[in-house]
Amino acid sequence: MKRTDLLLLGLALLPPAVQAAPISVCVEALEQLKTLHMAAPVYKLNEGQERRYLADADRPAEVDRLKTIVAESCSAEPETRRAEESEAEHLHVARSPGCMGDRDTLSTMEKPESRTPEDDIARHRKRVAARCPDVDLSNVWLLLGVPVT
Repeated sequence: MKRTDLLLLGLALLPPAVQAAPISVCVEALEQLKTLHMAAPVYKLNEGQERRYLADADRPAEVDRLKTIVAESCSAEPETRRAEESEAEHLHVARSPGCMGDRDTLSTMEKPESRTPEDDIARHRKRVAARCPDVDLSNVWLLLGVPVT
């Protein structure tokens, strides 16, 4: 058996918890609604990683569009709906400016030229893994991180 065959076989046998699960349309719409209800500017990243901001005048129409998606795709069963809302909240945190900053900080700490002690890196890795998993940031509204003074 070739190495690539073994690799593919190994990936196929990973338990579902290890494989990245796709985000449902409902969860995505719930998370985006939460983002748009925040009192902060929002933007999407284009292919060049440049920000495209949502105009204040266009926000109500985008909220209405997302509410329609929620109504059509989310469960009416209370327990299932709570699970969808919980998943959306975790996604919202993972896409938050705080988590994006935490992931950037970790990336800087892990660079070879960094003089960060290994125990600090390990602690930060653990925090990021628990709270800020990597999530897709393409074609979604993101909150502009506004520094608190």
